[in-house]
Amino acid sequence: MQMEQTDHEEMTRDLEAYRKNGSQELRNKLVLHYLPIVRSAAVQLRTMAGSLLEQEDLTDQGVLALMECLDRYDPGKGARFETYAFVRVRGAMIDYIRSQDWVPHRARNFQKKVDEAFSILSHEKMGEPDVKDVAGYLDMPVEKVENHIKYMNHASVLSFEAALQDMTAIFAKGELEAGDMDGKPEESLFYREMMEMLTAAIDGLGEKERLVITLYYYEELKYSEIAEVMGIGQSRVCQIHTKAIRKLKSSLEDYMRG
Repeated sequence: MQMEQTDHEEMTRDLEAYRKNGSQELRNKLVLHYLPIVRSAAVQLRTMAGSLLEQEDLTDQGVLALMECLDRYDPGKGARFETYAFVRVRGAMIDYIRSQDWVPHRARNFQKKVDEAFSILSHEKMGEPDVKDVAGYLDMPVEKVENHIKYMNHASVLSFEAALQDMTAIFAKGELEAGDMDGKPEESLFYREMMEMLTAAIDGLGEKERLVITLYYYEELKYSEIAEVMGIGQSRVCQIHTKAIRKLKSSLEDYMRG
């Protein structure tokens, strides 16, 4: 453990020295040291990428992001480098995956109409409209609106959900107790830091949003099952989930900005 602590302190000093002198030798040393973050993220996201990408493609994107992190990291903003790099590397990989899964312009235009309908009906009803209300307002079949919402939900959360999903699940299940990551003190530290941030972010969600997050990530229920538990439609569950994830993303971005 003492050796690991010494190693961490050495990397911290090297990182500070690199920020000052931009040494190529130090950069290579730091990249090699933090490469496990890249490899871990690539393995976790490979199934998300499906057949679109090879793990090597994701790793390449992650290494580029890691090098950018070395140049842009500012310890004065509060986040540990490991935490900062973890989020940035995963984010770069997810953005790359998204670039292979293009959302048609027609779908984005339709989403603007759906969002506008929800906004107008919310003011008229002084509450949350359901999909039937929106479909009626747009004079379209309910099934078409429901299918569109499901499609856009996947497209809109893909850029950040994977980065939050495993951390949210770890937080909810309490899998990272003291000693769970023996031999990996740095990983344990940045996961705990992320969990603390997510704890505060989840506490700030609305009651229904917290319930959906709990049932989806902790209980691992499907949208249809959550709909039965909550007594609402699947599309409504989908909307609540998307809204909750967006709030968590905003909290994450605020945290990373310090």
